[in-house]
Amino acid sequence: MPYLEQFVEHLAMERGLSPRTVDAYSRDISQFIDFCESAGVQESDPGSITQGTLRRYLAASQLRGMSPATVSRRLSSIRSYLRFLAREGVIDVSPALSMAQMKRPRRLPRSLPVGDVVRLIEAARGNSPAELRDRAIIELLYSSGIRLSELCGLDLADYSAEARTVRVLGKGAKERIAPVGSSAVAALDDYLTGARRHMARSSDCTAIFLNRSGGRISGRSVQRIMKKYLLKAGLPMSATPHSMRHSFATHLTDSGADLRVVQELLGHADISTTQIYTSVSRERLYRVYRKAHPRA
Repeated sequence: MPYLEQFVEHLAMERGLSPRTVDAYSRDISQFIDFCESAGVQESDPGSITQGTLRRYLAASQLRGMSPATVSRRLSSIRSYLRFLAREGVIDVSPALSMAQMKRPRRLPRSLPVGDVVRLIEAARGNSPAELRDRAIIELLYSSGIRLSELCGLDLADYSAEARTVRVLGKGAKERIAPVGSSAVAALDDYLTGARRHMARSSDCTAIFLNRSGGRISGRSVQRIMKKYLLKAGLPMSATPHSMRHSFATHLTDSGADLRVVQELLGHADISTTQIYTSVSRERLYRVYRKAHPRA
């Protein structure tokens, strides 16, 4: 079995990464292997890969106009691949071991102000099955801070109206319990008690959120729903379902929530990932200061 196939199997089976993440790794490594072969290094001989090979590849990527974030991500993928080959004894040591990780430009997540979130939710009004579903989706995204993929993967058994929680399967197949606020509970109950029954084509589909064909709703459909109500509310069309997750975390942090609690709610493995929201809050504070203080 080619080394790339072995690596992909390792990512999916041993590390439990999502198919989307595995595909991203596979694309990155495939492109690196193509570059190596054009430089005379065959996939069957990864021991011939040197630091020089890696540096030339990264330089070529930058010359093609790739963003620093993309180049950094590719280097991270290659590191994982070479580390896997070293662990399997295919190569003696990873040539990327002593290479410094490229610094990514720090990009603050974009969240919606509280007033805009309220306007968005209020725009999702109506009594048709689709409108009741749409409001429940938007309410739940903001109330729980779950990812788009987690929302689409929810089954009926994952929601507890009594406990006001949803059980989600996050990155790396890690399960966590997310809270659901009273407004989202009301919207979910309105949808589940009648609207969903009208949308379902059979009792076989266990998904909470259904599409017009009665099957599990897709992430693309949720994105379209979001755009529809952003337009209706007169809000920036750049906002996405993930903006609701950022808004959830930012508004909690702004209100003084403990960072460890926010980390747990978001399902972040590393607290450093969550710390970005303190920077968002600090930046907002500085903006208010610069705008309001006469000598700022």
